[in-house]
Amino acid sequence: MKEIISYGRFQCKELTPHKNQGMEITFIEKGILEWFVEGRVEKIEPGSVFFTLPWQVHGSINPQEPENTIWHVLFHLEKDYPNPRTSFRFPKSFGFNKEEMNVLSHVFSTSERHAFGASASIRNLMPALIGELQSTHKLREAHAVTLLRGILVELKRIVGGEIIPSEHSNRSTHRVRHLIDHLSSDYSRQWTLTEMANYCGIQRTQLSNLFHKLTGGTPMEYLSRIRMEHAKTLLRETDMKVIDIAFECGSSSSQYFASTFRHTTGMTPSAFRKYFSGLSMTELKDWKNITFRTEAEEQARVKKFSSN
Repeated sequence: MKEIISYGRFQCKELTPHKNQGMEITFIEKGILEWFVEGRVEKIEPGSVFFTLPWQVHGSINPQEPENTIWHVLFHLEKDYPNPRTSFRFPKSFGFNKEEMNVLSHVFSTSERHAFGASASIRNLMPALIGELQSTHKLREAHAVTLLRGILVELKRIVGGEIIPSEHSNRSTHRVRHLIDHLSSDYSRQWTLTEMANYCGIQRTQLSNLFHKLTGGTPMEYLSRIRMEHAKTLLRETDMKVIDIAFECGSSSSQYFASTFRHTTGMTPSAFRKYFSGLSMTELKDWKNITFRTEAEEQARVKKFSSN
């Protein structure tokens, strides 16, 4: 399918500031990410969908990304569109008429946000599209266009506030969601899997299954990610000692904290703090002058991540 520049399911290990020669849509299956678009930072939770347009410089504020799993597709629009605009056109092969393209492009180009909770349809359509693009059967392209059209229409409904993504959840799922919210403020507690299950009033196996469905990982993996996110914030925004941050974030020792932090970010806490010591949001906005990443560069990057 000639309109598709890159696609795949992989771990995004870094996202240096860049622009793409097309529209990008990403479904985050696992991981907590801090990405920015045009200098505006958004925290992206598991189960989110994220999009960018050709003229929008985007990337991560972190030098390396924590453990994550994403589904990604990048495709050409009718033109490269290097400058901001409130309307644009999709390739003719997508089958949208002029009025439909105006509706879709206006919603996407005027949105101040780029990360949204994914609906059940997006959760199903993104893997289906990637699977179809990776297939070899004769009707591959026809089916891929149908799936991509469905993703664009569903994304428009989410961005436009026509639907609020939610799952038909039972009482157990509701309790696990409450625990996930609670962990954001009670992350320093020495939680055990049994304590988490008791908090929700369910068995540990059921807890693990529901956590994986909602976050893409285990309860302990999620707790560790929450702790590391708070640690990164404290390292960036305060002058607290590393050992104090370690205890603040639930680590039993500074050595264990340093080891976990390095495993998560690829940097020591001190190196992470030094990296951000001279970085400001103003500098993020200055990255607007970055030129397009070429198709070859994008494809090589995705291939590298997919093979690891």
